Amino acid sequence: MLVTLLSQSMTVICLFVFGAVLLVGSIGAFLLYIPFLPIAIVVVILLGMALTFLIGARVGGTQVLRLHLIKQRIRRLRLRRNAGSKDVTSPPALAPSLDE
Repeated sequence: MLVTLLSQSMTVICLFVFGAVLLVGSIGAFLLYIPFLPIAIVVVILLGMALTFLIGARVGGTQVLRLHLIKQRIRRLRLRRNAGSKDVTSPPALAPSLDE
């Protein structure tokens, strides 16, 4: 049983090594056929676009959350102000002063 497991694992290891060599060889052949600089430029541009999108999504998401929290605070303050003043019939500037 141990010999069977070892032979199966050895076969799997050999297949992985062969696949890795084949992948590296095909990438090397591709880079020999196509110049490296245009590929690097395209990759850098795509990475920059993806990074810009991710930063924008993160900042925009926090901005929406921040605006929502500010609206909730304003709503609470208005409710407190309205609950604190029981029967306000005139604005405070036009209300009769208590000194007189």
